This record gives sequence, C-alpha cells and structure tokens, in this order.
Amino acid sequence: MKNIAILLFVIIGFTSCNQSNSEEKQANLNQSELSAEEAKEIAKEAYIYGFAIVENYKAIFGMCIYEKSPAYAGFNNYLHGKKLFDPDYKTVVSANNDTYYSTTFADLSQEPLVIKVPPTNETYFVIQLVDMFTDNTSFIGTRATGKKGGTFLLVGPDNKISVPTKGFDRIITARGRYVALATRTATDGSEEGNKKAFAIQDGLELMPLSKYLGIDAPTSPTYKPNFPMYNSELLYSKPELFVYLNNFLEWQSPSINEIDLMAQFSKLHIGPYREFKMENFNPEIQKAIQEGIDEGHQTIVDRANSLGENHKGWEYTPPMGNYGENYLLRSAVAYKFIYTNSPEEALYPIAEQDADGNPLDGSKNEYVLHFNANELPPVEAFWSMTMYHSDSRLMVKNEINRYSIGDRTQGLKYNEDGSLTLYIQKDKPSIDKENNWLPAPNGDFYIIARLYIPKEEAASGVYKLPAIQK
Repeated sequence: MKNIAILLFVIIGFTSCNQSNSEEKQANLNQSELSAEEAKEIAKEAYIYGFAIVENYKAIFGMCIYEKSPAYAGFNNYLHGKKLFDPDYKTVVSANNDTYYSTTFADLSQEPLVIKVPPTNETYFVIQLVDMFTDNTSFIGTRATGKKGGTFLLVGPDNKISVPTKGFDRIITARGRYVALATRTATDGSEEGNKKAFAIQDGLELMPLSKYLGIDAPTSPTYKPNFPMYNSELLYSKPELFVYLNNFLEWQSPSINEIDLMAQFSKLHIGPYREFKMENFNPEIQKAIQEGIDEGHQTIVDRANSLGENHKGWEYTPPMGNYGENYLLRSAVAYKFIYTNSPEEALYPIAEQDADGNPLDGSKNEYVLHFNANELPPVEAFWSMTMYHSDSRLMVKNEINRYSIGDRTQGLKYNEDGSLTLYIQKDKPSIDKENNWLPAPNGDFYIIARLYIPKEEAASGVYKLPAIQK
C-alpha cells in the first residue's frame, strides 16, 4: 500500500527525493501562484476531509499509545468492560446501556492479526471493524458471520507473511495499518445474561499470524510509525490538524478516486509524505488558510447538529458508517458520535420532541409511548429506549436504577391485544404500570431508540416509531 501511495503521488507531481529542497521550491511556487481565495477554499475542504481521520486518532492514542490513559490496553489487546454504562459514566455522551464493550485497535503494520471468537449462541455480539477514515469495513458477529464463532484473519497493507488460504472462516483485508475493533456483547442485565456475556468476552483471542502458525515473527520492522501527542485544543480549528493528517495519511492511503482532490490539497502541502508548515506561506495566505479552517470547523459543527430528518418527534439520521466521498457527513458524525454502526447492524432514532413538536420536559409533563401490536420495532436482535439529560447528554439517575427499557426488560407487561405502552415520567407510576416505567429527569431530556439488526422495513425507512404523547 505504501508503494502504491508513493506511485500515485509521483503521477500527480510529487517526489520524495531531496524533500527539503522540493518543499522550499513548492512553497515559493505557492507564493506566486496561489490566491488567498483559493487557499481559503482548499484549507476549508481539507479540514472537512481530515477532521474525522484526526479525531479517530484520539481513540488510538488513548487506548493504545498513552499508557497513563485509563482506557489503555495497547494494540492487539482487548480491554473488556465488565460494567454497563450508567449515569456515572461521563467519558462518552449518549453511551448505550445495552452491551458490554471490548475495545482495542489492530496493529497490522508488521503482520496480520488472527481473531478468534467463541460460540455466542443467542447472545447478540458484534465486532465492528473501523478503518482510519472511520468507515465500517467489515463486521464479525451474530448478523454477519453467525452464532457459532470462528477464526478470522485480518490482513493489512504491509504484510510479508504468506497467508494460508485455508483454516479461516473469513480473511478480511484492510486498507490501513490500524483498524478499530469496536466490540459489543449484549446482556439483559440478569445474572445469567451477564454470565453469558462475560464468557464470550473471556473467550475472545487476538494473536499475530506468526504465533498462530507457530513460525518466526518478522525480524525487521516494515514501518516505523510516528505517534504524536493528542490534544483537541491544539487541533480543533487549528492548522496543526494538517500536520497530523499528513502523518495519518501514511497509515492509510487515500483512494485512487481522490487523486484530483489530493492534487488540490498539495498546493498547501497537504497529503501523505508531505510536510505542512504554516510559515511556508506569506501572511496573506496564512490568514486565508486560518479563515478556511474556521469555516470548515463551523460547517462540521452545523452539520453535526442537523444530521437527520424529523418524523413525529423522532430524528432519523442518514445511513452512517460508510461515507464514501461524503466527507462532511463523515466528519460531522465523528464530531457527534464516532464509531456509529452501519444501518444493517443498528439504527439510532432520537426523540427530543413530543407529538406536538414541544421539547420533552419531565418537570412539566408525563408521557406515554404506545406501540400497537403491529408497531413494535421490527428487529432480529433486540430494541431499547435509553433516557438522557438534554444538557449533559448523560443517563438519568433514578430510584429503580433503570436507564433504558426495551424488549429484554424483565417483567415488561404487554396489553391483551399484544400492544405495549411505556410510561415516561419522573414520578413513579401506579404499581400496575411500574414494570413499563422509564424514569425521566426533572427537566429537559431526550431518548435514543436502538434497533439492533433491524429488519428490512426498519432499515429501509418504511417503519417509523410512534410519537411520544403527553
């Protein structure tokens, strides 16, 4: 992949020979040929293009590089969460209360990685493989590969080991050197459900291909990475983001469809095997670059705050997880909630309004969410509704420690006709309704519905959730 990347940039006029002289000549050329207006537009476009890629590095840095991080486990080594997220979990907003997380990144820079999954049976399980550009490239688990587990091989661009053609349930190729393994194991919260989930976590294995085959590991590194410190305050709306982006584009090359785009970015020294320095440009161009960066960041934030379409108070986001050349959506999703599943694996409608279009407010109103018998969320796995404060975006503490409700909730009561009514309010309802109570805060709130392995009518958008009624 590295050789391909170099070849592509030779074709469009790049060279790695005598790099410092080349950069200086290119800088002088930019001074005379690049207008401030063009520099501003390129900087804006490059910032939108690169934001998600750099934001992805935040997780790599915290999980695999910075050893003082509470989430650190190192590459190719799972950190298993043994506690469902609740109101005390404040690291990530809008976290789910349905699954245990196991997190790591695969380092494929030296050799392939073998992933062994035990039988998962009726427990919902998924490994979401996310590349450096935050695209979901593959899935392993209940929907994609079945309930019997298996042995899978993940091969990166630098591999020099002969890969066996047999012995694996699936061989997955990756464009980049580093791949997120975002792994979720469901539980219904019962002791038995937890026992099954923990057994699956404990049965997961990751190992280099050489160890799996019982052969010597590669002796000489094929690639020596540069892992810079991550600090969002030094990157958000800052030209330093381009320095990081250039580094990370060496880890996963742009696609061949992006040759023209990279040729444009090269005018600002942005691209793999390039060196971006703000001081290479005169003050007028520097000012234009910063203006483009500021506009790019604001454009991302604006898009992140208006991702979907509203239907009866529920916001439905466009398909996420495979962005292609929609760089704005890619970066907006990374800004709002990175590592979102693809729609075939899960859907996430969000309700912030009631049926009348008013904000949901537990201090003033009590609500019901009623499903007719034929209106229940159509899923192959399960569905849930999770409650969050509007201001903090965290779950809501309550006297019964219930932060979500769904088809796995123990004691959930259906009506005689098969319909279901959920009661959404801050005060405990009458005893006959308590099993169907989702506690609300004394203030504004929102609810995220999660539909795991949605059926076709949900995935296609034909199915819509009923409105939340006062």
